[in-house]
Amino acid sequence: MASKGKIIRVGAHQLSWGTSLTSTKEILSQIRTAKRLGCGAFEVFLSGGPGPHILEVISTTTKEIGLTPIGCAIIRNGIDGDPLSTKKTIRRKAVKAIEQYIDNTCQIGSSLLVGPLANVLGNPEAQPPTENELKAGVNTFRQIAAVANYNNVRVAIEPLRWDEMPWPNTVKEVLDFIKRVEKPAVTPKGVLGVLFDIFHALRMEENYLDALEMLLKAGKLFHIHIAGPGRTPPRIDQHIDWREIIKKLKKAKWNGNITTESFGKECDLPLAVVGTRTRPPARKVIASGVETLKKAGL
Repeated sequence: MASKGKIIRVGAHQLSWGTSLTSTKEILSQIRTAKRLGCGAFEVFLSGGPGPHILEVISTTTKEIGLTPIGCAIIRNGIDGDPLSTKKTIRRKAVKAIEQYIDNTCQIGSSLLVGPLANVLGNPEAQPPTENELKAGVNTFRQIAAVANYNNVRVAIEPLRWDEMPWPNTVKEVLDFIKRVEKPAVTPKGVLGVLFDIFHALRMEENYLDALEMLLKAGKLFHIHIAGPGRTPPRIDQHIDWREIIKKLKKAKWNGNITTESFGKECDLPLAVVGTRTRPPARKVIASGVETLKKAGL
C-alpha cells in the first residue's frame, strides 16, 4: 500500500458495529477484528461515548498491534451547542464540545479528528446559515484551530448531504469556509482540512472525482470515508470508479486513511443513516472495503 514513501491505510470504523462502547472487551474485539481483516487504521466514534478507561485501552491496543487510531465526532442537536450560533453562550458550548473531542482524540493516541463538525447534526428546523451565522462559525473555528494546533491535532470537516445537514454539503463549501477561517496571519494553517465521504459526494457533488481532485490540489484532503451506493458495503463492481479514485490518490502521493463507513447488522443507528434494511455483519462490511480497495489498486 506504499507509493514512493507515501502510505495509504485502509481503516475500519467502530460505527460499523454501532455507537455504543460499553466494555473494554467489546472494543478489544473490534480492534483485533479490524487488524485480522487487513486494516491499518481504526476510527473511533467519540460523541457521547467511550469513558476514560476505554479511551486508554484503545490507545494502548492500537499501538501494540499496529493500527492508526482516528477520532470521529458530530455536533449533537441540543447537547453540543451550535458552532454557527450568533449567541456567544451557545457558540461557546460548541467550542467546549469540540475541545473535548480534540482531547479525546489525543487520549486514543490520534492526531486526527474527523466528522461533520461545522454544523449541528439532527436539527429538523435547520436552515442554511446566514452571513452572520457564517461569521460566527468562522470565529468558532479560529478558536478550534488554535486549540487543535496546540495539541498537534488536525481537524477534518465533513460535508454531508442536504437532508442530513443543510450546510456544508460540498467540498467547495468547506474549502471556502476554511479560507475564511485561515485568512488572518495569526490563524494556524494546515490544521483544518476536509473529510471526503464518497456516499455524500455521490449525492451532492456535480462530479465526485472532480471534487476529490479539487481537494488534492488544495492540499486539504485529510481523510476519506467510503461506502457503496445506499451505504452498502463497497464492491469493485459498483458504479463508483474505485480504480480512478486510487489512481488519483497515488498520483498526488497522498498519505492518509480510507475508512469504510458502511454499517453492519449490529449497528444501532436509525435506518435513515444506515441506508439499507439488509446488512451483513460488521466484519463482512469491513472485509468488503479492504477487498475492494485492493482490487482497485491499493
